[in-house]
Amino acid sequence: MTRDVSTPSSLKFGPPIKIRWIAVMFAMAAGCGAVAGVWTIVAPQFDWVGWQVSSHAFVAVLPVSLVGWLIVAPWKARPAIDLVTVWLAGTVIRLLLTPLASFAIYSLAQCGPRTQFIAAVGACYFATLLCEVAVVATGLPRSTAAKT
Repeated sequence: MTRDVSTPSSLKFGPPIKIRWIAVMFAMAAGCGAVAGVWTIVAPQFDWVGWQVSSHAFVAVLPVSLVGWLIVAPWKARPAIDLVTVWLAGTVIRLLLTPLASFAIYSLAQCGPRTQFIAAVGACYFATLLCEVAVVATGLPRSTAAKT
């Protein structure tokens, strides 16, 4: 009697799911770009440094977010339970790498007051996360547990 140990039966949770990863990447760029654009327009109203802070925040957040998203390898079809776990791991990696990239860019460029830069980075990161979640959530199948 032989057993297939490559994929235990307890790990098969429905059909594999593929995420629209290109749409997610464009949504992340649009969200981060929208925050940078709004920051550039609104900042002069409060005597803040506008385009420098927003452009450096954009450069700090977007590449890290895109690389973190590509680490997930979203083009692979995976069961929902695996997909969510890998997606969460990618999000944690981005959460840890974004402050490092931001510190490096701020140290090299000296782009205005530190508090404004941190606020801009936080707003850009939050916008990319919201846009990513919105696109991914529309691609996941609905639960049918209520239809028993």
